[in-house]
Amino acid sequence: MKLAFTIASSPVPYLHGVKPNQPDAKQKIAHLLRRTTFGPTPGTVDRLTELGPDAATDTVLSDLTDLAGSADPFVPSGRENGDDDEKLVSWWLARMADPNAGLHERMTWFWHGHFTSSLDKTNSTMMWAQHLLIRRHALGNFREMAKAMVEDAAMLTFLDGDGSEGANPNENLARELMELFTLGRGNYTEDDVKAAARGLSGYWVDWDTGEVEFDPDSHYDRPVTFLGRRSRYTATEIVDRICDQPACATHIARRLHTHLVGAPPSVAEAERLARVFRDADLGILPLVEAIVRGEAFAGSIHNRYRTPVEWLLAAGHALGAPAAAIDPWWLASLGQIPMAPPNVGGWPNDGRWVDGGQVLGHVGVVFELIDAGVVDTDVDPTVDAVLQRCQLDAVSASTRAAMDQAAAAQSEYEYRLELLFTLALTSPEFSLA
Repeated sequence: MKLAFTIASSPVPYLHGVKPNQPDAKQKIAHLLRRTTFGPTPGTVDRLTELGPDAATDTVLSDLTDLAGSADPFVPSGRENGDDDEKLVSWWLARMADPNAGLHERMTWFWHGHFTSSLDKTNSTMMWAQHLLIRRHALGNFREMAKAMVEDAAMLTFLDGDGSEGANPNENLARELMELFTLGRGNYTEDDVKAAARGLSGYWVDWDTGEVEFDPDSHYDRPVTFLGRRSRYTATEIVDRICDQPACATHIARRLHTHLVGAPPSVAEAERLARVFRDADLGILPLVEAIVRGEAFAGSIHNRYRTPVEWLLAAGHALGAPAAAIDPWWLASLGQIPMAPPNVGGWPNDGRWVDGGQVLGHVGVVFELIDAGVVDTDVDPTVDAVLQRCQLDAVSASTRAAMDQAAAAQSEYEYRLELLFTLALTSPEFSLA
C-alpha cells in the first residue's frame, strides 16, 4: 500500500465543525462508552441505543464485572527478571481489551494513574499485589483504599516509605499522599508533612516476597500536631484525618471529573460533586454516577485526547483484533506502558498524544496489526462501513475527502479495506475520546 499523510501543526481546530451540537442517542451512547469503558466494541452502541440513553447509562453503571479471575490468570513467579513484568502488562492489557471490560476495568485504570507506583522502582510481585488492591476498591470506598495504599509494598517502595524510621522519617510518601492523592496543594502545611511522615513511619518491605512488616520500635510513637489536631497517629489514623478534611472530597471529585469529562469542573460543580461524595461516606460509585449523569459530561463529546492505551484498545476493537494480538510494547513507542507511569503524577492528558510523532506511531501500530492478519475482512470495504465500524459518526471534510480518494484509487483486491482502516484509525477524529 502507498500512503501519504499530512500531519497538522495544530491538533484539533478542524474538529470544531464535526462536534455534534445536538447529539443523537447513538452519539451520546458512544460517548458514554468511550469514557466509562474501553469501548465501544462493534455492535454495542446499536444494542444500547435500543434502550435509550438513560437506560443505557443505567446498564453501564450497573455492570461492575471484575475480569481479574477470567481465563489465563497472572501468577507472579517471584523471579527478578523482565519476564514477569512483560507478562503482567500483557495480562492487564488483555483484560482491558476484553469486550466485556466495563466500568470496573476503566476505574481500575483510573486509580492506577492516581495512586501511582511503577515497575521501574518496584517489582512485578509488588505491583501485582497493588493491582489487586486497586481492583478490590476501584468502585468501593476511597477512605478504605487510601488506608490500604499507605501499607502497600509497591507504594511504600515507590515513595520511599520502606524503612522510614520515626526518628528521621522520609517525607516523600507523606507529601505525595496529601499533594497528589488526597488533598491537593494549599490544603496542608510543611509542618503537616513532617507530622504525617512520622505517623507513616515503621514499615519495612521484603523485596523478595512483597510482604510488609510493621516495626513498632521504628515508628514515631509520640504526639504530633497534624491538620490542626494533636495526637499519637498510626498510618491509618493519618489517612482518617486526611479524609475527614473537606478538601479531600473536593480534590478527588476534581480529579475524577477531569478524567471522565475531559476538563476540570467549575467551582460550583466541584462543590456539588464533593457533597455527593461526602454524603456517600466517600463511596466511589455514587461519585462516578453523579459525574456521568451531569450536564458537563453530556456536553463533553470529543473534547479530550485519547491516551495511547485508550487509542490502542479502541483500534483493536475496530479492526476485530483479539486481545492476544495486542503487543504491549507497541505502547513503549507511544509513551504509555501500564505499570510504568513516568512519575508520581501519572500520565498527562494533553496535546502530546496527537503530535506528529504520535500520529506516525499510530500508523506503525496499525500496520503491525494489519500484518498480523487480524483485520475483520467481513467489513465492507467502503468509507461508510469503515467509519461506522470505527464509531466515527461525523468526520471533517478533509478526512472524508482523503478516504473517498483512497477508496476510488484502490481496488478491493489491493487491500482497500486495510487502507481505509489505516486512514480512519490515524485520523484526527479517532484520536479524540
